[in-house]
Amino acid sequence: MHDIGLVKMFAAGRVLFTLPAGMAAGYGVALIFGLPALVGIMLGALPAFLSCFVVVDSTASRVAARSAALYVPFALALFCSIALREFRVLELVLIILLLFIQFYASRFGVWVGDFGAGLFAAYLVGLLLPLPLTSFPVLALIFAVSLLATVIVRSAIFHPNAYRSLMRSRRAFLAWGTRVLEASADVLDESSRDKRAHVRLRRRRSQYHEAALIADGMLAVPGSGATGETAERLHSLLFDTEQAIDGLARVAHELASAGAPAEVRAGVARAIRLVLERSGGEGHAAATRLLAWADTSPEVVADARWANAVHRTAILLDDIAATADEWRSVRRSLPTSGEGVPFESPVVLFMGRPAGATPILNAELADGGMSGPWRRLKVSPALRTAIQAAVAVAIVEPIALALDGQRFYWGVIGVMVVLAGTNSIHDRVRKTVNRGIGTVIGGAIGIVLVHFVGVTHPWITLVIVVVFLVAGMYGFTRSYAFWVIGLVVVLCQVYNYSGAFSDGLIVYRLVENLLGAVIAVIVSAVILPLATGRMIRRAVIRQLATVRRFLEASRGMGSGPESAAALRRASRAIDQATYQLESVMKPLVRFTSGGGSRRDDRTRTALVGVASTLRGAAYRGERHRPLSDDRATSLSEIVDVLGGSISGLSEAVAASGPGARATPASGAPVPTPVWRSSASLLTALDEQLADSGDDVLLSYRLHALMRVDEAMAGLAPLYGMHVDATAPRTDLVERRAHITAGHVRRRFPAA
Repeated sequence: MHDIGLVKMFAAGRVLFTLPAGMAAGYGVALIFGLPALVGIMLGALPAFLSCFVVVDSTASRVAARSAALYVPFALALFCSIALREFRVLELVLIILLLFIQFYASRFGVWVGDFGAGLFAAYLVGLLLPLPLTSFPVLALIFAVSLLATVIVRSAIFHPNAYRSLMRSRRAFLAWGTRVLEASADVLDESSRDKRAHVRLRRRRSQYHEAALIADGMLAVPGSGATGETAERLHSLLFDTEQAIDGLARVAHELASAGAPAEVRAGVARAIRLVLERSGGEGHAAATRLLAWADTSPEVVADARWANAVHRTAILLDDIAATADEWRSVRRSLPTSGEGVPFESPVVLFMGRPAGATPILNAELADGGMSGPWRRLKVSPALRTAIQAAVAVAIVEPIALALDGQRFYWGVIGVMVVLAGTNSIHDRVRKTVNRGIGTVIGGAIGIVLVHFVGVTHPWITLVIVVVFLVAGMYGFTRSYAFWVIGLVVVLCQVYNYSGAFSDGLIVYRLVENLLGAVIAVIVSAVILPLATGRMIRRAVIRQLATVRRFLEASRGMGSGPESAAALRRASRAIDQATYQLESVMKPLVRFTSGGGSRRDDRTRTALVGVASTLRGAAYRGERHRPLSDDRATSLSEIVDVLGGSISGLSEAVAASGPGARATPASGAPVPTPVWRSSASLLTALDEQLADSGDDVLLSYRLHALMRVDEAMAGLAPLYGMHVDATAPRTDLVERRAHITAGHVRRRFPAA
């Protein structure tokens, strides 16, 4: 559940089994040819570890081929490193060039990216080895044998299997659903009036939603076995299950927050716990019992708010029963292999999680989104980072040489690690802080272990090395500091066996690492800078575009399964955009402020709410029959008005940056954009609806669009738009209670 698809466990497992195999291979070759054992172990560990760290692919054959191909850059860089040891200036210049190649090579695909990473890593290792050039054939043989062992271990034990990952993700998704229901019942308890129960529910809902996105994204991985109709059923089932369970969580939160009577909360909690104690298939029975109890409860009968909450709970419990039956049916029809053409999901995964800020960075750079004198320059993300890395290293090297000539590469590594995998200055500062924290903690642990173990217990030292690298790899995706802790502990052991360790060594490493990191951040702010504000505006505009596409998909509401599938996919595209928005808006330090920061926070809150509302609007769309011509025309008019206002808001967001709003050459004032509300059109259509099943579903969707209109209208003034105040606002509480009651009567005629 905490490692969806076991991505972290398999990353750590690769290191656990592959690293000792590579170290043993290097050790064996070193013994045969008379090299120091430490040299053999270090050189054997490098290919094994870099393969685990860099080479991640969809098939075992591609993993093996890419791992084997690392031999070429390893051998080439090691030869150059040893051969150029006497030419110090050329050696330093070559480091700048190799770091540039490492970052720029990623633009040309994974094979070239692997080549660049192998060049830089092997070259740095060569700087550490005081060996003559005549030893190169043996060193190259160590690389070859280590890579052979790596390929064998990774092919035999930890080969990729997208189908199994999908099955694990499905189980984790269902387990998180159970946790959300448990937290919902806890919130309703009389004893859970403190905020901790609400915080736990909010956190579990967030984790559940992320699990749903990951499972949906796994459907698109080649070899997952999710193809054709089966994939579409899984996609629909993941979406509907999440909405049913999250809907119950919302009802529980609303009842607890509104101060509902204890009798009402206890009745709803009993129904939820009945499903938890037995199974989701008991949802219909739990709903029937809940309605029977509600008919005799004075608190429910006397207040329409509590009656509406009970009715919503009953409908959602019945939906859970339907999804439980569907899960059993799908499980029987799932293929037992991973063959077939994969499903096309709007959710894109990166390292087992929904893609974050990288697509925003790519789009902004493609439009020449840099600031200052670089404003009109268009570069790829890879070239931008490569240029910044080269400039930063050129500045760091002379300073690091003056501080500690033998280990100047620590400053170079500080530049590399801060720029790798980061997009904005905030990201890089955050990574620098994590690296400093990890170095301090890892240094403290490493110093204690060095003094405790010494050099008289090499097997214990090897265990320490493997354990801390495995633990660091497991925690890498959670926090970069975990990886740094493990790495620093290992480096303490390496320097201890090389005879170069002292307690002050870690202080030097911390200083030079942070020196490189700080200079990298400064260079990022001066050379080809990309302001965080521009990325935020880009993320907001992208999400508004996905909302607009959802509205366009809603024109075909009720036209069949294709329409329902289009709405679900449009909703998942909004979820993906929301995930990217939150990644970009994640601040370095959260504090109360005014101006742009407060506007950004209000924007994020509103758009996250819009995404949740539209997920509800796409829920169970296949139940809706085609609309009549007049209603379809009215809905199309609503989409035109609301979509046009959203387009105007996108333009206002784009123009909200510094210097973005141009003044006409005539000197005339710039007209103020207007948010035209669609509330009156929505209300007029909603009032035409009766209590039939189709009208109830349409009314739910119209109310969702009303909430979207209201949320967006609240954002419009923040970006300089004038809100059309003539449009009436309708209180939806009474109307929703009425249509929900009618829905319950039709679904539970005996209750």
